[in-house]
Amino acid sequence: MNAGIVQVVCIVFLIVLFGLVFKRYPLEMTIRNLVLASLFVLISVILNAISIMIPFFGVPSVKITFALLPLMISGAVLSPSWAYLVGFVTDLVGLLITPTGFPFFGFTLNHVLVATLPAIWYQRSVKLKPKIIQRLINISFVSLAVLASLYILSINQVSIEKKVIEITLLIKISLITFIFLFVIVMFIILHYVRKRLSEEAAEELAKWMVVALSMELLISLMLTPFWLDVMYGIPWFISTFIRVVKACVMIPINITVGYSLVKIVKRISFS
Repeated sequence: MNAGIVQVVCIVFLIVLFGLVFKRYPLEMTIRNLVLASLFVLISVILNAISIMIPFFGVPSVKITFALLPLMISGAVLSPSWAYLVGFVTDLVGLLITPTGFPFFGFTLNHVLVATLPAIWYQRSVKLKPKIIQRLINISFVSLAVLASLYILSINQVSIEKKVIEITLLIKISLITFIFLFVIVMFIILHYVRKRLSEEAAEELAKWMVVALSMELLISLMLTPFWLDVMYGIPWFISTFIRVVKACVMIPINITVGYSLVKIVKRISFS
């Protein structure tokens, strides 16, 4: 797809989303909101410069970073309008610190969505019953496992840093087994934690799990590979392979670390 057309579509989407969000959730200018928004931007920019490369097939190919976690947390504690600003300003500051030529607005959209969508979810999920939220989590986990397995079965080789890796049947079976074990373990942990938590805390955990799951699926597995395809011609089908494995690592981390931080931030900011 033509990069220019994609740029225009992203800009239009950002403008439309801006109008809808700020009309539905007017910006409340308070010291608390301003301080929290500034902190989230600062932390996200700092974390963006820190990443861990994990070897995969003998090549450092899985990049673990927590740059998006502060943006998701901002959506959990701020209104959608403030969350939109946090995502947009984070992208802007990142471009100013590390200029990469003409900005690609697809990544700007990533930052805005990863902050704004959780904020809208927290606003709207108040009306949802805990059982419905739990079903959404179960469906998301199962969908991730099934789609990832089908994807792995359909690919025969992948190129990592100019090194072509043949995906044998043994590798496919191992990866699919790992994915389903991951889902089973997550179900067991969730069931165990829900029994130990109060009803209110379990509901908050469920809400955050929806955020962590949906953002990993939308941003890491769908949008980012598409942007890389548009910008550099990296086939979406190929770049998603590594991200499927990464998702199985990042989702539990984002759930556990993110939920703990959300509780801390809410306790501090509302005290």
